Amino acid sequence: MIDAPVFAVVTPAASAAARRLTTAAKVQAVALDGAGTDTALIEALIDRASAAAASYCNLKRDASDSPATFGRETCRATWRPVNAWRGCALILPWRVPITSISSVVEDGVTLDASAYALRNGGLLDRLADDGALIAWSSASIVVTFVAGWDLTSPDATPPDIEAAVIEQVKAMYLGRQRDPALRSEATEGVGSASYTVAGGDSMGRNGLLAVVEAALDGLRAVPV
Repeated sequence: MIDAPVFAVVTPAASAAARRLTTAAKVQAVALDGAGTDTALIEALIDRASAAAASYCNLKRDASDSPATFGRETCRATWRPVNAWRGCALILPWRVPITSISSVVEDGVTLDASAYALRNGGLLDRLADDGALIAWSSASIVVTFVAGWDLTSPDATPPDIEAAVIEQVKAMYLGRQRDPALRSEATEGVGSASYTVAGGDSMGRNGLLAVVEAALDGLRAVPV
C-alpha cells in the first residue's frame, strides 16, 4: 500500500532572490574581481544553478508543479484516510532543511507539540503522553511545516554549498562563449584538447560540477 501525502506549498518563496543560493555580488567578487558587470546575466545563471541543485537533491514539487527550492517556504502534507495500520512514523515530502512544524491535525484534532517529534530524514513520529511511540491514526492527517533557508538573509546558505554554487556559476559565466566541455587546449606542434563531459571526473551527469554534487550529497533524497 502506498500512503503518500498530497504535497502543497502554502506560502511560496516571495521572490527570485529568495530562491537563490548565492548573490551576484559574491559571484562577481570571485569571477570578476568585484566588478559589477553583467549582474542580470549572473543572476539568471544563479537561478539556473539553484534550480539544478534542487533537482539534484530531489526536492519535492507540489501538486501544481511549482519549482522546488531551498528557499524558505511554508508547506503542507495531507494524508487521506486509509483502511490499514499506518505505523508510528510519517515520511514528510522531501524539502530540506525542515525548520519547524507549524501544526499537526489528526482526524480533525490539532495535536499538542508533545504528541509528535521530528527526526532526521523527514520522519515525524507519533508519541503517547509518556513519550512512547504509538501508531498514527488511519484517518486524515494534515501537517503544516516550514522548510528551507531564509535566502534573503546574508550568509543563510551553508558556506560549503554556497562556495560550490559560486564555482558553478563562475564556470557557466566564463564558459558561455566557448565550448562548455573544453577543459584545456594546446596548439604547439600537435594540437590537443581535453574536455569536461557529463559523468566525467569534474562534471556530474546532470551538468553540475562534481564539487557542487559533493557539497549537496548530504541533502539528497534517494528517488522512490
